[in-house]
Amino acid sequence: MSDEKVTQTETTQEQQQDQTQQQDQQQTVDMKTYLELVAKMEKMEQTLASEAERQKEIETKQNELWQKEVQLTLKENGLEKFADIVKVSNEDELKDVVKKLSQIVNEIKIETGYVPSDHKQMTAYEQAKKQGNTKNMIKAIFGMNK
Repeated sequence: MSDEKVTQTETTQEQQQDQTQQQDQQQTVDMKTYLELVAKMEKMEQTLASEAERQKEIETKQNELWQKEVQLTLKENGLEKFADIVKVSNEDELKDVVKKLSQIVNEIKIETGYVPSDHKQMTAYEQAKKQGNTKNMIKAIFGMNK
């Protein structure tokens, strides 16, 4: 029985040594492969950096384009004086802001518009002129009521 134990112990030790050697072989990479991997990694880092720069440039240009679109929309609606204070991030917000500002501007125009202090009645001549009736216009000028 002791021979069996010794044999099992030797077998177990051999298996452990084999496993250790396999792990060592897996962990050991030749220098050429390592340098190739390092070079590829550096190249990928450079590519990522350039892609990040391009992405920033694209975002900047998109932002500039959006600001121009906002200014154009405001100008089309006669609201270009509000361009400095309008800060929107999408098209729906822009439509809402333009609609609200247009309503406010129209209300201000109505409130500050000309309101005559005395409402005079239209003369017979003015009424005929408004209707486009030349006979009644002539009658009104010469004072003929018939």
